[in-house]
Amino acid sequence: MNISEPLDLIIVGSGLAAHRAALTAVEKGARVIMLEKMSTIGGSTVMSGGSFAFAGTQFQEASGINDSPQLLKEDLIDVGGGEANTKLIDLYVREQLNELNYLLNKGVQFGPIQLSSGQSVPRSHPAHPGGVLKLLNDNLINHTNFQLKTNSHVNRLMKSPSSGIINQVKYVCNGVESVVTSKFGVVLATGGFSRSEFLLKLFVPDILLALLAGGKGNEGDGIVMAWEHGAGLSDIGFVKSTFGSYIEVDEIDPHTTLLPVYRGAIALNLKGDRFVNESGSYKTLGQAVLKEPQARAWQIFDHDVMSQSVNGVPSFDFVSALNKGRIIQAPTVQGLIEKTGLNSERALKAIATYNADAKTSGLDNHFERKALAHKFGKIVPIENGPFYAYLCTASINSTYAGLSVDDHMRVLNVMKEPIHGLFAAGELVGGLHGKAYMTGSSLVKALIFGKTAVLTALNSMDR
Repeated sequence: MNISEPLDLIIVGSGLAAHRAALTAVEKGARVIMLEKMSTIGGSTVMSGGSFAFAGTQFQEASGINDSPQLLKEDLIDVGGGEANTKLIDLYVREQLNELNYLLNKGVQFGPIQLSSGQSVPRSHPAHPGGVLKLLNDNLINHTNFQLKTNSHVNRLMKSPSSGIINQVKYVCNGVESVVTSKFGVVLATGGFSRSEFLLKLFVPDILLALLAGGKGNEGDGIVMAWEHGAGLSDIGFVKSTFGSYIEVDEIDPHTTLLPVYRGAIALNLKGDRFVNESGSYKTLGQAVLKEPQARAWQIFDHDVMSQSVNGVPSFDFVSALNKGRIIQAPTVQGLIEKTGLNSERALKAIATYNADAKTSGLDNHFERKALAHKFGKIVPIENGPFYAYLCTASINSTYAGLSVDDHMRVLNVMKEPIHGLFAAGELVGGLHGKAYMTGSSLVKALIFGKTAVLTALNSMDR
């Protein structure tokens, strides 16, 4: 397709939401252009841990896991602290199994199901995020109705002078400014603002204590462009950092978040004290660690937790982190604490107290922890050597907040009215998560919202 030909839809961004949107469009016969400001595709998707939160699947059933769409809904509401948009949650719950089947039909293969943040039962279906995106891109790239332009920085949304509908974007490619027009509007899938110090300082200044990570292009472009046209915002005040990140940003190998706390580890601050209920959302834990000395914590665990390492699942691949030198080990708890440099008396007391609670009542009397993650699994003592410690902090890998939308993915203005011709999907959409985040919901949201945005756009006006 030549860019000068009439277009039906413009998609800005090239992550999972953008690809699902583009595939939906071309499968409906629409002519589509995808504009990506970076030199390569993927955005935050390829930097994610690759967890997909599906509920009531054949894979869970085969593993003896009793899950359901209703329990998924309850978890999303609970983790979001009652602040999430229930219409968006209903859309997610209603469509999630359709998206699982869609990925399976495209050739995506999932690994063993994992338990993670905000889940009452294990429901993270892991798949390599870069591999998923490549499968979808392979389906798109040779389609006659599709064109991808990288190094194309979209910097303005424009309205049709006659209809007032947003149907144009202005972009810069290799120093040349161009305008492209579409018939059915614009789908924004530009990711969040984890790399924008300006927006982070404006919305959540305290979070700047965390490491800035996430997709390098995630500077809030879509939010700012839509803002010019009166777009409303949702969940912005709830943006939190991610707990468990390595103490340095690794641009080459960005998957540094490690969460042995969800397998039985505890977290100690640099004084040697516990400071949080470790079963909470890693967004809540991220907020907590930023208040501790140097915004750092040690995750302390034993052989029983290490033995649950899962190769290829970044957040739980403890063995790989050990081999990279990011985890220290010792044959005894005393020896481990000496290696960390923590106050031995305080750290050993914290561990002993926790172990006693785990063995007797199964309830941590300090922070009332009674589960491994959210409401699943019983806490366990840390007593079988060798013993391990992982020094971590919080990082801003993503910002699960942004534009206000309805459940048709129409961007809403500050008066909660649709902005005609403007749709959104993926990380820059607010409303689904509320106060915190359930692992795996972002990637599934990207799929569902990307598809929904395009179906709404194509049905929004007569051809």
